[in-house]
Amino acid sequence: MALTHLARQALNLKPGMAIAKGGSYALRIARAYARQAFSLGRSTFVDIKADGGDRAGWLSHDYSGLDAHLTPPLSDNIHEDAAAVSAHSFDLLGSSPIRVAYGMRAPGFEGRRYPVELKPTNVEQIVNRLSSGNRRRALAIRNLIDDTYNPIDWQIDFKSGFRWSENTVSGALRYGHEPGVDVKVPWELARMQHLPGLALAFRLDRQAGLEREFRNQALDFAAANPPGYGVNWMCTMDVAIRAANLVLAMDMFIASGAEFDAPFLAEFRALIEAHGKHVSGNLEWHDLHRGNHYLANIAGLLFIAAYLPPAPKTNDWLIFATRQLIAEVERQFTEDGANFEASTSYHRLSMEMVVYATALVQGLDEDRIQVLKAAEINMPLFPPWYLERLERMAEFSMHITKPNGRIVQIGDNDSGRFISICPLGGDTSLDHGSTIGAASALFKRADFSEFSGAEDQASAALVSALAKGRRVESYLDEGEPPHAVNRPSGTPASVNDDKNIISDTMIELPDRSVLDDLEMLSYADFGLYIWRSPRFFLSVRCGPIGQNGNGGHAHNDQLAIELNIDGEDWLADPGTYVYTPSPKRRDSYRSVRAHAAPGIDGQEPAALTLGMFRLEDKAKAKCTYFSATEFEGSHVGYGFPLRRRIFIEGGAIRIVDDTHGAGGDLTAATHPVIIRDARALKVHFSLNIAFSPGYGLFE
Repeated sequence: MALTHLARQALNLKPGMAIAKGGSYALRIARAYARQAFSLGRSTFVDIKADGGDRAGWLSHDYSGLDAHLTPPLSDNIHEDAAAVSAHSFDLLGSSPIRVAYGMRAPGFEGRRYPVELKPTNVEQIVNRLSSGNRRRALAIRNLIDDTYNPIDWQIDFKSGFRWSENTVSGALRYGHEPGVDVKVPWELARMQHLPGLALAFRLDRQAGLEREFRNQALDFAAANPPGYGVNWMCTMDVAIRAANLVLAMDMFIASGAEFDAPFLAEFRALIEAHGKHVSGNLEWHDLHRGNHYLANIAGLLFIAAYLPPAPKTNDWLIFATRQLIAEVERQFTEDGANFEASTSYHRLSMEMVVYATALVQGLDEDRIQVLKAAEINMPLFPPWYLERLERMAEFSMHITKPNGRIVQIGDNDSGRFISICPLGGDTSLDHGSTIGAASALFKRADFSEFSGAEDQASAALVSALAKGRRVESYLDEGEPPHAVNRPSGTPASVNDDKNIISDTMIELPDRSVLDDLEMLSYADFGLYIWRSPRFFLSVRCGPIGQNGNGGHAHNDQLAIELNIDGEDWLADPGTYVYTPSPKRRDSYRSVRAHAAPGIDGQEPAALTLGMFRLEDKAKAKCTYFSATEFEGSHVGYGFPLRRRIFIEGGAIRIVDDTHGAGGDLTAATHPVIIRDARALKVHFSLNIAFSPGYGLFE
């Protein structure tokens, strides 16, 4: 992390806490340099096992259920993606398609482009970039790669052109320290989430060369990224996600008839063991603020433990990860299924981790089940409350989806996925269909399958394969609605309670029928209140900032609304855009001015100066009334109560903001402003920031 960012954060902490955090950071860097000194001249690779080329004890699943779904247009997209991956052309985090190689010229990010390094002309020059102790093994690995293969530069931010050093221990590397540089770019590529798709393309027609591309890329990564060195071992979350995708891709290739040589299989097993050692030794655990990173650690470790042959070490990983998965689902998801990080996009990411990890454990072979039973993790492996909460996670994603198929954006959106095999074209961060489809494989819920599209059912087939067809009954009684209609709570507001009104807006709907079959849904623990019908969606953000008060992925969006009518966004949360490459742009998307929320003279209800991933819960927003036609909520972020009331009546929506008896000098509105179209509504709320549907993207 950048020293300027750390210094700014320290200035906003209590002296004791600032000293403690500074000391912890200094100790971490000192340890990293000590590890580098200790490993100088030593290899950090995992030794090859004598039986490393033997597949006994490895994962083995039947993926034939996928075949019925691999039809046009999905099959065409799969082939197109496989061709791009084989050409090392990647379109990630708003990069547009870029061929990633040593010596490449990056397009630059917002005017920042870093100089091109010298391009290696042979394998030895690539190897000589590494620490001296790792060169011999790296050269041996590279000698297994086909001569026609062109190496990928795994250390480069291929948007800005900045490169991290591959001969520096990961803990000593910095990020967020140069303008325009985004560490998420190499991390995203090195998650290797494109490899299961390559296996899927191979399954379609056994196209020659795809298994060789998978083999070469895995070896290329192993040779270029010795364990503990370079940018791609910095974040344990990304290491864990990479391991899960490597394991899944290998299993799918083998199940589809691919054959691999023993030397490659031995190196691959060593690579997965290295991932297991790294994840288990660098868990992103925090007693109070652990979140999706730690959940990813656990899910990835499960894939590693299930893939490797049974042994005391892998059995310990399996037992630990299963127990922690159950514990973290209870901790990180509310009883109604919403994620505790106050982000609808991170909800999807975390839900995917839980869905795929749960399926994997459900489908374990009997010998691994006995390992869990011996540790007193008995059948059923997952308690009823756990499965109900998982089922409700998918319900939440359905309920936050607007008529246009996009979710309401609350908090950060980094386009993060755990496993994604369905190339739908473009960024699909706001389409939760494939994740709901994946969950449908675990539960007997027709509405999950009906909600997700045809392509999404491929994800369902994949999860079903991992779970070996084992499904559970829904928590719902037959005929019960998926989410009980919420009863009105609190005391109803009065539209005539007009003390200190600062804004009064009347939105006239195109016709009253858009409200037919209107239902109300509340997620109080998350802080989201929704009215929805087939043609209408109105949501209000009002509640916790997430992460047990840390607010790392929260925005200044309290009392903000989203409105969608007949598929058109009249008001929409603009998203996130980017993180560290542009702190100013990040803050502009976190600002109250980016949201359809009540504001006071350009002030922020919570300071944006505590760091890019921290937001103080100064607003303390609360909902005081919610019914089929009314909402009332307030917050104190400006130092006094600021209230928003919403009334749905007579074919119109009325939004009244007031200071609730305080700040009389702010009184401004005397008559409602009449709004009849989306453009006028955006102008009324002064929303002119570009809409960002995914990380690095804007429309």
